Amino acid sequence: MGRTKKNKPRHKVRGLHDASRRRSARARAAQIAWTPLKQACGCVVDWGWSQQTADPLTFRNWYAGQLTEPCPWHTTAVAGVSHSDLADGVVIQPRGTSVLLHVRKAAADEHELGAELASRLAHLKKTTERGSEALLDDAPTGFRNWLIANTPNPAQAWLDHELTEIILNRGHSALPRELLERLPEQLPPPSPASPQPESAACDICFLSAANGGILCACGHDWSCHPGEVLQGEPCSHCPCTNMDHAWAIAHASKGSAQ
Repeated sequence: MGRTKKNKPRHKVRGLHDASRRRSARARAAQIAWTPLKQACGCVVDWGWSQQTADPLTFRNWYAGQLTEPCPWHTTAVAGVSHSDLADGVVIQPRGTSVLLHVRKAAADEHELGAELASRLAHLKKTTERGSEALLDDAPTGFRNWLIANTPNPAQAWLDHELTEIILNRGHSALPRELLERLPEQLPPPSPASPQPESAACDICFLSAANGGILCACGHDWSCHPGEVLQGEPCSHCPCTNMDHAWAIAHASKGSAQ
């Protein structure tokens, strides 16, 4: 007679199942792009979005609107639940949308960044209230001239650029301000071979392409992705889910052709 395989003890099966669930939870958490914000109540919270349940522009607009609002733990109620009963991390569906956004209490090492981003966002909002001319006055001279010459609404283009860098890129700048100040002297005529991403908020990607900057396979500048290059992070401006360094792609293509 053949030998029969013994079933694993029930506690071991349960342990494997629990481990699998923990791995799945970690994988889902890694796909969320988080940006801290100091809100009106003084709390710093992390707001996050995942490409599976939201889009970057909806997240950007929601985040900007939270600057003058208290955090979920200091509001009267969220989805019928008292703030005192909320967990440290919750999922929120903004009214009138089908997207899901994430929010959690920020770790202490994120408090400084959350306050800095709130300050930058407040300055941008105050400047916007003064009109298009005041908004453009905040832009580096070279970039402002480039926007005026190349975009139908330069003030809106600068506003989109700033909101993207503050919120989607966690305050990181794709190009140094010094370069943007001297843009007319440094920007060569665009090459037909340069990738030209199509997006309402990617003028910086065009500049990066023209200056030989780091571009993803999707054509956007690396800073349009919330994470590090080659880490499989989603792009802020398009459905691209895997950030690939353009040089790495070109290098791999050359290797396969040999």
